[in-house]
Amino acid sequence: MDHSEKENDASFFDDKCEKVVVERAKKRKMKRLIMRFLKTLFYVLLIMSVVTSTYVYAVKEKTFRDGGYLENWIDGVDGVRLNGLSYSEYPSQEMDVYVPQTLDLEKANGAILFIHGGAWVGGSRWEQEGFAKAIAKEGYLVANMDYTLYDDLKARRNEYNIELVLEDVRLALAKLVEVGKKYGYRVDRVALSGHSAGGQLSMLYGFRSGTREDFESPVKIAFIAPRAAPVDFHEKAWGEEYDAGNMAEIASFLTGVEVSEQQYLEPDEKTEEALKSLSPLYEVKQGVPPTFAAYGANDSLLSPQNYEELERVFAELNAKSVFEIEPNDMETQVFDLLVFPNSNHILAHDPDYTRKWRELLKTYAERYLVVPLRPEMNAE
Repeated sequence: MDHSEKENDASFFDDKCEKVVVERAKKRKMKRLIMRFLKTLFYVLLIMSVVTSTYVYAVKEKTFRDGGYLENWIDGVDGVRLNGLSYSEYPSQEMDVYVPQTLDLEKANGAILFIHGGAWVGGSRWEQEGFAKAIAKEGYLVANMDYTLYDDLKARRNEYNIELVLEDVRLALAKLVEVGKKYGYRVDRVALSGHSAGGQLSMLYGFRSGTREDFESPVKIAFIAPRAAPVDFHEKAWGEEYDAGNMAEIASFLTGVEVSEQQYLEPDEKTEEALKSLSPLYEVKQGVPPTFAAYGANDSLLSPQNYEELERVFAELNAKSVFEIEPNDMETQVFDLLVFPNSNHILAHDPDYTRKWRELLKTYAERYLVVPLRPEMNAE
């Protein structure tokens, strides 16, 4: 091989090596670009996730705050909180009791019991905690209860029905009377307030206590303040999220009467009786406690028929607003309705109406709970 051939071979190999080096450099550069892009994308997504989470949290917190679900309570400053107090034998039968620092032992002797929602299968007392703390700070003895849910205890499912849950309310009231006595506070009347299913329970219990001689309560029900509560279990009372099969199942386990979807839509006599037994609307008679109800105009679970029908049956009793009657008038039926114009089922998009609701609750409490003790009660 002559010298020129050697030079040509060397040149060939040099060119080939140069190409390999260039290709490898390009690949390394591409990898660096890809890694840089992926790294940048990771940080962008991370920042977006943090921003989104922060935004969602802020919106959620604002929603809960606007709806009145958030409230501080400082033990020793605001009063004493008795947390997880058992009122019967099962784990679900617990309540929190708030004994305010400003509790006036010279006043008779009203307390308030809050009942949470959750379609009788879920939920817990934390839902009503903000309302319980807020009204306790106004100087009232307050309890906030859990109760037996259908999904709680398999051992009780065979006996589960609405009467079992109403018995939980009765037991919680008896415990509240006992707690009041421990603190030197004679509880001789209690107001009931609840949201959704809790509102239905508060109405059923309260309405029956005022009109049925066979319905025993350990304490008088002074007034009822339901929020977004179903008053009628018939199909027409539910909103766009309503599902006939689901409602048939709920009606079945709450009444102990087997209700098919078809029977729910076209009730026979037995089904009709079962649905009415769950519907507070049919319990509104002369003698029911003063009632004020709150609903959301944009509630997709309940149709406006709930509050329209409630307003109608109270009008048939010639009910008046609490603001229209004399302070000593205990004969006139009392009913007030507050419709939150922008709110859905949780009543959390009208902060002005949340404040109105609290003020109305205080008005009812001042009218029906704050009464000087009778001499014979002081003697005890």
